[in-house]
Amino acid sequence: MKNKFIFIGLSTVILLSIVINYLFNNSLKEQNILIYEFNNSGSLEYPLDLVKEFNHTFPNITVTTLPISVLKARYYLKAGMPVEGLDLIHQSRKANSYIGFPEYELARFYIRRDVDSLYHYSKQAFHKLPKSDYHSKVYFAALGKLKKEQELDSAFSLVKKYNNFEQWKDYIFLKLEFGEQNRPKMQELLDQNILFDRKKDKYITLQTLVNVGFENYTDFQTSIIKAEAFFDQNRLVDSAVIYDEVSVKNPTEYLLKENAAIAYYKAGMFDAAINSFEFVIDNFLNRKDAKAEFYLGLTYLTAKNKFQGCRYLTLAEQRNFSGAKKVKEKFCY
Repeated sequence: MKNKFIFIGLSTVILLSIVINYLFNNSLKEQNILIYEFNNSGSLEYPLDLVKEFNHTFPNITVTTLPISVLKARYYLKAGMPVEGLDLIHQSRKANSYIGFPEYELARFYIRRDVDSLYHYSKQAFHKLPKSDYHSKVYFAALGKLKKEQELDSAFSLVKKYNNFEQWKDYIFLKLEFGEQNRPKMQELLDQNILFDRKKDKYITLQTLVNVGFENYTDFQTSIIKAEAFFDQNRLVDSAVIYDEVSVKNPTEYLLKENAAIAYYKAGMFDAAINSFEFVIDNFLNRKDAKAEFYLGLTYLTAKNKFQGCRYLTLAEQRNFSGAKKVKEKFCY
């Protein structure tokens, strides 16, 4: 009888081990897809019908500690299914309560919908992981919308030591928007930091803006800076609209229209993105790269038009645009 119990016990342990190993190995394959799209494309091309079947309960986090349910939620939100997506994000807050990634995704969802919710979740995300410039961007954007200048100063005091240029740039930009009276202090702040590369375009633009202020900048230059800042803060539609307006005033510069198209694409406004990319391709034949063809291909793929998507990815590949071949191999065969 004793041997029988031992046999049953060992058999149960072996069976459980087989099941656990199967679930874990299968999850690794699913995680690979979710993490790849999270890190690289950001466009969520993998079909929602397949993502729905991914197991997000065991294991409930990826090998990189991101909750699987929040990665799945992004596909539901992209498909216009907020109830399902938000439910998954709230579930994910229990899976890893330290990194603030679920709160960041909630803040992104509310950025154009509800400023109070944007503020609530972005603040939580920021204080859980203040070093992340993704978290600080949405939090600073919320503080800018709500005119909470003192809280912005307090938040920056927590991240100043990291010397992350994106965080410094977002802070200084917002301080200048709060008023011309902040310009001397921002000039002094920027001059103090000797770690930033002063030859980079972003630094030169910020330095120039600090030197002369918004009021003394040309309308064209101010618009470009605002469009760039809005894009960085995930205010994609605002960014696209400004780029579009400026491109009309300066029709010889294709990058303005191309940037508008990319912002429309990332905002999920595919018709506007397609029109803008096609305008660039049809009217500017001497472009230095095939970025417009590549992103137009991605836009068509995301909009479920595989034929046109693969057609433009092929054109981008023929012009040796980085990444075109890899995306085409994944989605066009």
